[in-house]
Amino acid sequence: MRRLLPFIIFIIYCIPCIYLSMRKDFEDDSKVNYIIMAIVTVALSCISGLIRADLSLILGNIFSFSTSYFYNALRLPDSKWEKYFTPFNSVEQIILISLGGLVLQVIIYTLARKRAKRYIRNAMISK
Repeated sequence: MRRLLPFIIFIIYCIPCIYLSMRKDFEDDSKVNYIIMAIVTVALSCISGLIRADLSLILGNIFSFSTSYFYNALRLPDSKWEKYFTPFNSVEQIILISLGGLVLQVIIYTLARKRAKRYIRNAMISK
């Protein structure tokens, strides 16, 4: 179980959330997937902080960004795709969303790590 949860977190992170959100936004003019993406990544970073799954968090973000970038590159020949995302193009938007999400995840991860350390310290004192 100790290794299973970080692996599950990594697998969930491997989903190209940014690309899927952008595609849904392009097809249906819906921003809902961006909100779902933010909630899921915040929850995963909080869980990663509590169980100290650093590697899952780092590798998952790298893989998610890479796959989103790859799938976006497949859509680049479509001129409607490029013109839809203004004032930034789709590549810039992927980078900005990734960096913004990463900053948010680092903050949540750090807060969760502090909370976990405090819980462990209090548990050790009470024994």
